[in-house]
Amino acid sequence: MKPQETKFEFVYKEIKQCILDGQILPGNSLPSSRAFCDQFHVSRYTINHVFDALRQEGLIEIQPRLAPRVVSRQDAPDPSDTITEILKQKDSILQVYQTYALIMPSIQVFASQACDIEIMPHYKQAMKAARLGLSAGGWRPPSNLGYDILRIGGNSLFSELYSAFGLYNKLTFFTEECPYFSQHFLQGSPSVAGDIIEILKGTDPSVKCERLTEMYQRLTDSIESTLHYLSEVTPGCTEQANVLFSWNPMRGQDYYHSKIVDDLNRKIGLGEYAVGTYLPYEKQLAARYGVSLSTVRKALSELEQRGFVKTLNGKGTIVIEPDDTGVHQLMLNSGYAEKALRYLHALQLMVLIIYPAALAAAPRFTKEELDRLEEKLASPGSVYIADIYEAILKHTTLDPLSVILSETCRLLDWGHHFTYYPSKKHSVPRLNRQVMKAFQQLKEGNVSSFAEGVADCYRYMLVRVKKYMVEKYKFNNAAHIRIPERY
Repeated sequence: MKPQETKFEFVYKEIKQCILDGQILPGNSLPSSRAFCDQFHVSRYTINHVFDALRQEGLIEIQPRLAPRVVSRQDAPDPSDTITEILKQKDSILQVYQTYALIMPSIQVFASQACDIEIMPHYKQAMKAARLGLSAGGWRPPSNLGYDILRIGGNSLFSELYSAFGLYNKLTFFTEECPYFSQHFLQGSPSVAGDIIEILKGTDPSVKCERLTEMYQRLTDSIESTLHYLSEVTPGCTEQANVLFSWNPMRGQDYYHSKIVDDLNRKIGLGEYAVGTYLPYEKQLAARYGVSLSTVRKALSELEQRGFVKTLNGKGTIVIEPDDTGVHQLMLNSGYAEKALRYLHALQLMVLIIYPAALAAAPRFTKEELDRLEEKLASPGSVYIADIYEAILKHTTLDPLSVILSETCRLLDWGHHFTYYPSKKHSVPRLNRQVMKAFQQLKEGNVSSFAEGVADCYRYMLVRVKKYMVEKYKFNNAAHIRIPERY
């Protein structure tokens, strides 16, 4: 398994990067420690430790009873060095914008339907920036408004994803250090911030999604044009640095034993380890996952607590039918309930992002691949949505989108019990029929219908799991989960 990143490390890296990229200007205060605690799901002790490290580096100053303030850097990078660095990352940067244009419109529209934009914390500042432009903070106030909407829109994964894009898009450089971009992108539109606010305040979700898609595609085209221009006026810069997009919604919580639990849970849910079969021996699992025996035993103990397996002395660990009573008791545990809500949020996010991902991947399938996939979908007892997802992921050419899909799917591993076990005789066949219907559309070349069909499969899963959690386990937090509609 990959080495674990500590909570301090990932919070420190992200806040430092925000400062270095100019997302928070010198003289301005950082968000409160409480806001960072909510954003990163860490303790105030960790945040204060990060603040101390940033102060020692001379990036912030701390005064009693005041929020830390960003200070001016004495070692500001040379503009030519900045351009060279941007060009080294141009392929990665462009992919970030392409991914943003694909998935963010539907996410923003969905989140904006659940809140009143005019009462958001940064609404007034965003409106001022829409009127005055760069002199009122430029892109930062409307960006902060976008974060407000996603944070308050009911799904913490949205705002976490938005923050991840901000770490890689180099927007400060393009808007404040590159006149070519400003002239190109702002041509014919005096206030992009005003346009975005006006779109998000609209009432028709389909129109909002369409207009945002057009705007973000224009932004992406402008970024591509700007990078091409910079390449022409900066001779000799052809080397590309492989900057990997990273978004890990489980950071700080992805302990080794938890990863094993989720992986085994997925394999049990998808039938790889069927009820009545034994899991590999503890030593085999330890070797497979590259961990100690104690870590494996901790993972198996948690699986047994969930009611998925039972350890028999001298025989091993056998997969059993989950016990609803045990799951009901677990729902009373705050930690388990938090994970259940996270699972529902991941399903919600998958409904929104799988459509554009499937739409982009569909034209890349070859006839041979379709034939092989059809054979897989004919296998009795399997869950076809997993095969369709893997096929879409294989043909996802944008690295950031691939990361986002993979991490969202990893979050879904936690809840296979809720998706596939209750009323399994009815739910899995119905889901498989929906997958087959979508696959037939793919074979016939109807890529839009295929993408809609795959999204409908995850939508069906969300509707069904939400209902089951509320009615069977009295998990009332699930009642507030909204079902994304088609845009």
